[in-house]
Parts: sequence; C-alpha cells; structure tokens
Amino acid sequence: MQQFLIFVISLSALLLGARLLTDSARHMAKAAGVSEFVIGATIVAFGTSLPELASSIFAMLSGHPGLVVGNVIGSNAANIGLALGLASLLFPVYVSRQITDTDVPLLLASAIAVLVAFIDLQVTMVEGIALILMYLAFINHEIGQQQNSNETAKKKHEKLDFWQFAPFFLGMALLYAGARYLVSSALAISQDLAISETLISFFLVAVGTSLPEMATSVIAAKSGRYEIAMGNILGSNAFNSLIILGASSLFAPVTAESAFIFSTLPAMILLSFLLGFMCLNNTITRLEGILLFLIYIILAINLI
Repeated sequence: MQQFLIFVISLSALLLGARLLTDSARHMAKAAGVSEFVIGATIVAFGTSLPELASSIFAMLSGHPGLVVGNVIGSNAANIGLALGLASLLFPVYVSRQITDTDVPLLLASAIAVLVAFIDLQVTMVEGIALILMYLAFINHEIGQQQNSNETAKKKHEKLDFWQFAPFFLGMALLYAGARYLVSSALAISQDLAISETLISFFLVAVGTSLPEMATSVIAAKSGRYEIAMGNILGSNAFNSLIILGASSLFAPVTAESAFIFSTLPAMILLSFLLGFMCLNNTITRLEGILLFLIYIILAINLI
C-alpha cells in the first residue's frame, strides 16, 4: 500500500513538473518572438511526453530497460485506445487534411521504425540515433514548410525577469524527483505483486504518464478543438517511438522480452494503422472509437 501511495505522489509530481516546465518554456519562447507553430511542434509536443521521457531515462540509469519498453508501447497503445478511443466515443472527432497529410504519415513511419528496431529484441545506440534523426528531420521539414508558406510579422521581444524563470526550475525539480521515485516505486510494486517490470510499466507507468494526453484529447474533442485532440495523440506517439526509445538507447541497449514484444507490438501497430485508415474519412466516429477502445481492452486482458 505504501508503494502505491509513493507511486501516486511521484506521478502527481511528475505531471505537475512537466506542466510547469512546458508552460514556462512556452512563455519564454513567446517572449523571444518564436512563432506559435514552432512552439506547438517543439515545446508543447516535447512537454506532453516529458513524463514518459524522464521516467524512461531514470529506468535506464537504474538498469531496467523493461520499464522503457513497457512505457513506450503501453503509452502508444493507451494514447490511441484509451485517450482517442474514449474521446471519439464521447464526441466524434473531425480530422483535418493537414493532420492526414503530415501527422498520420509520421505516426505510421514511427510505428514501422519501432517494429524494425525490435526485430532482434533490442534497440542499439546506432538504431536509437537513427530514430532521433528521423524525428528531427520531420520537425525541421515541417518548420521549414511553415516558414515558407507564412510570412509572419516580427514580434517585439519581451523582457523576462528572474521570477518568470522560477516555474521552469521548480518544474525541473519536480520532474527529477517524480521520475526518480516513480521508477523505484514501480519496481517495488513489481516485486511485491510478483509481476514483471515490463507489465507494471505497461499498465501503471504508461497509463499514468499518458494522463495529460487523455485529459487534453477528451477536453479538446468536447470543445470542438479537433486539431489539438488529434495532433496531441499523433505527436505524442511519434515522440515516444522515436525520441524516447532513441534517447534511452544512448545509455544502454533497450532490450525486450520476446513474449511481451510478440503480444503487444502487433497490437500497437494495428491500432496505429487502424487510426490512419480511419483518418482517411476525415472523421473518427463513435463506432470507430468503440473499436479502438475494445482493442486496447482485449490487449490488456490478454496480458493479464
């Protein structure tokens, strides 16, 4: 019971730290005259995946790559099956042409990249660098296209005082402490329940760190802000697959159990390609939302 309490407190600190860090960085970027598109494509996308990134790095530093694998695959499956599945179940989600043309191809490419990387049940440093470069190349391409198509007026830079940096450093501290104790409590829960660390990560860590994406998607879909709901999920999944796996492999090879990979990775690929197919009709209906949700539930039951 004590470890579950530590896990919840650590998760809360992790999520709050990520929120403070993201909001502070976004404010500083605006003050520096950075465009809204660049902020959305970099800071916001990075910020919503900070909990997964921080917990994965601490897992690698503590010698538990299974937590990283469960976290990445579990977060990706939860983002589509739970977050987007529930959002479209409650409110049908409209998919814009921009999402179909840019974000969906990145989602599918990142899913295939993960599949290829795990053919030998591990992601090496070389493969990790390739994943990171793939993500950076896409972001650079999108920012370049945006700058070429839109001529934005130069904004006057604002001055930043010391107190405006305070939330940034507080967020960093909370992120560090939250990730550190989240990993240690997850490992303790794994030992107490005699369940593999990969499964604990798939259910507890992945779902917990995906809470920002879930809340954002449901609220955005309810208010009709479909671009945010879709962009948030697709961007987060691509970031998880390419940056988190890539960054984690820089510390040591990210190894995975064959049984876990063979039972979860196909489901993640299926969810990704089903979502891509659904986006072709420019709307994710309630029936399609139920299908995504049921696939996730079947996957979870199969793992249990």
